[in-house]
Order: sequence, then structure tokens, then C-alpha cells
Amino acid sequence: MIEEKFIEFLDNITLSSSQSNDAQTKYTGVCEKLYSKYYEGTYDESKKYLFGSYKTKTNISPLSEFQDVDVLFKIPQTIYDKFDQYESNGQSALLQEVRICLEEKYSTTKEIKAWGKVVLVKFAENHHNVELLPALELDDNTFKIPNSENGGSWEIFDPKKEIDKFQESNKSTNRLTRQLTKMIKSWGRSIFTLSYKSFEILNDVISFTDEFYESGKGETSYAKIVFDFFDYKKNNIADDDESKSHIDTAYNRAQKALEYADNDKPKEASIEWQKIFGAQFPLIKENPQKKSESREIQNPASPWLY
Repeated sequence: MIEEKFIEFLDNITLSSSQSNDAQTKYTGVCEKLYSKYYEGTYDESKKYLFGSYKTKTNISPLSEFQDVDVLFKIPQTIYDKFDQYESNGQSALLQEVRICLEEKYSTTKEIKAWGKVVLVKFAENHHNVELLPALELDDNTFKIPNSENGGSWEIFDPKKEIDKFQESNKSTNRLTRQLTKMIKSWGRSIFTLSYKSFEILNDVISFTDEFYESGKGETSYAKIVFDFFDYKKNNIADDDESKSHIDTAYNRAQKALEYADNDKPKEASIEWQKIFGAQFPLIKENPQKKSESREIQNPASPWLY
């Protein structure tokens, strides 16, 4: 029963087709606008590169105000050269130029701001935001990106390496890496005081699955795998880490849920799992009724037969 609820839970936190379409519409619109500024001709989608959770498909529902689509836009060499020649913080100037360009198209959008390395286009509630990173693609398939902090600099960014690492793990584990990442993201999102970034979750899950579930879940239940992950984190976290208390709490609740399930109390087990993951995890309304033990009574011999 609990395994069925985990499957239902995974379905609950998977983006709907309309949500996926919304994400695509948003990042395509942003990239089309920039393409019209920096290139000629019809839009060439090869000038954009998705990375982060929308590339690994580990994004989850429901949408939150912090749900960003990470997309890299490849700028021409001439544009990079132009801003690289600035005497002071050409990186900030590049980000501001991108921001102003996008404001031409999204004049009624809630907010567009440029800071650090990115330009954030923040759309209305229940829609995806777009976090755009302008970048120069290099011959080795890495990218040179702007960092406007501390006077400005260019940094090397290699998102493809991380994507390849994920894809290899996800294929080896028969999609368990993606499934577990989504579940742990749901847990992290349910705790307002927990700072557990998406890339940190992804790296932890990859390390965990590659070590303990390299071939996938097999006959192991999702419940046991989630417990094992929290056990793994519990034993690989510093005592002064701010997330330690949250890990300990999740571990204890997962352990209690497994014990309830072992004692034919799936209802109570589902309550513990919902405490961990939030309302997206479905509850079991009733425990299965125990069959009453009955002793078979043999019919006595009929005396008239003797």
C-alpha cells in the first residue's frame, strides 16, 4: 500500500503538460527576444542551452514563486569583445543591456532585474520565472560568463559536465536518480527554514545512488530508499551544519514510518511520510482489517452410522 502511495506522490509532484508548456513558452520567448537583438534572421534555438532542473527534468510541482528555468543564451564573439574592452565592469554593462532589451518585450512583467551573473525575468504567480545567463561558448564546449560582483570578471562555466554526470547516473539507476531527486526536493521545499539548493540535492542524490543503488531500485521499496538516503545524509553531515536537525527529524520519521508499515499500520506510516514530504504525499484512510482467526471444527461422527 505504501509503495502505491509513493508512486502516486511522484505523479503529484511531476509537472503537468500545461506547466511544462508554460516553462517552454517563457524561456523560448526570452531567447527569441535576445536573438532578434544579437543575431539576424529567424530564431535559431541552438543559441540557447537549458541547464539545471529543467534540463534534468527534476523540477517539481506545485509551482512556487522561486521556480526558475535556468537557460544560457550564447552571445556572439563581437558582443563579448565589446564588453570585455570596458575599463570598468563590462560584465555589469552586459547584464544591464540584456535587462533593458527584455523590458522592451515584457513591459508589464512583475519584475526584471540583473545582478551577479544573471538576468531574472519574474513572471506572474503560477508561472515559471526565467533566469538567463548570457555566455560566450568556447571551443572546448565550456562557456565564459559574466560576474558583475567585485568590480566585474569573466568566469568559466561548464554546465554540460554536470548534465552528463546526471544523465549517466540516471540511466544506470533506471531513472531512480531523477525520482529520488524530485522527492528530496519536495521534502526540502516543505521546510521553510532549510537551505538545500537544487544543485546540492542533485549532487547528494547522485553520490548516494551511485554508491548504493547503482543498478536502480530493483525490488527495494521507495520507502526504504528514502530512509536509506536520510541515513546516508545523517552519517555524512557535520554536527554544526544548519540542516542537521532537519535531517535527523526526517530520518526519525522515516524510521517510524517503516516500523508502522512492518506492523501492518500503513495509515500511520502514510501520516509520517506526509510529515516529511508535505500535503503532496497522499494519506491512507484506513488500515487493512485483520482477518479473525477461526478454528475449523470437525463434524462429529454420526452415531446412527454405527
